[in-house]
Amino acid sequence: MARAITINYLTTLLAISVIIIFSNSEAKVSISCPIVVKNIKPCSDFLLKSKDPSQECCNGIKILSGESEGEEDRTSICECIKQGLYSIGTYDPKRIPQLPQACGLSMIVPPIDNNTDCSK
Repeated sequence: MARAITINYLTTLLAISVIIIFSNSEAKVSISCPIVVKNIKPCSDFLLKSKDPSQECCNGIKILSGESEGEEDRTSICECIKQGLYSIGTYDPKRIPQLPQACGLSMIVPPIDNNTDCSK
């Protein structure tokens, strides 16, 4: 009987410890490609030579800017942009670095095309 109580006590203590450990961890999953593509899609007109980005485009860029907290996030966003830009056709990769500035943001974005190494 005492052994059963001890086992129950240890199991409860272990469960509480696991909950505390995981509730204090700040693990963050990188942003998903569908979210990146959804936010960058309104910018296709700008990338295809339109003069100014739309407000919807700038809102999407601001969202992505807020999600790019670390190197892993920026790499994931870059890879997703590469995939999404493939679907809009021929665009000028040099216009990508102009997007944040045109939207009033100070973030630095490199030109992105199929050959871009997003890990750098």
